Amino acid sequence: MKRAAPFAMLLLVLALALGGCGDDATGDAADSGSTGTTTSAITVVEGFDAMATDGANESAALSALPALAEAQKESGEWDDVDWEAVDAAEPRFVAYIVRVELADQVALFEVRADGIPHNLYGYQRAFDSGSIIWTAAADSQGATAVAASAGETLVTSAVETAMRDAFPEDPFTVLVAGYRFAYLLEGTDPLLFEVAPDGSLISASR
Repeated sequence: MKRAAPFAMLLLVLALALGGCGDDATGDAADSGSTGTTTSAITVVEGFDAMATDGANESAALSALPALAEAQKESGEWDDVDWEAVDAAEPRFVAYIVRVELADQVALFEVRADGIPHNLYGYQRAFDSGSIIWTAAADSQGATAVAASAGETLVTSAVETAMRDAFPEDPFTVLVAGYRFAYLLEGTDPLLFEVAPDGSLISASR
């Protein structure tokens, strides 16, 4: 991770705990369903199917993305990124980040187009309540949103169902914590931006 907003401290903890579980599987076929401007510049990447951005929060996050990407470009800390290719590509919304608050603890999950909850950055692992990474709520700051759109409602319900099965008697709160966008560029790892509901940058990574 090259750059991160303050909320990304929790994400870093989770990424370290789940090291080796990142999204690095790529396909060889052209993506006929791509949202990019040129199909030749897009490759199929497992788990990066496009999701709808017609909800108000999803649309706002997408609208905030160009300025966030421009700030990363101007930072000069991304020597390995072809920013012309990024500018020519269309970002793809690929995952919701969902926050669960239980007592004085917080856990983060992601839900992609398949609708299946996973621990954050643990897409290659099946959900397992025993592997949830809990962080003190006091150490986890960041904007959140109550589910409003159809997509947000579906993913928070999916996480709530998984959590209720694991914690049938415990009260907890499920909120939307972010939206992950991917620039899928030929011959390189996807460039990922995670945007909070208030339009701020959670993290940018390859």
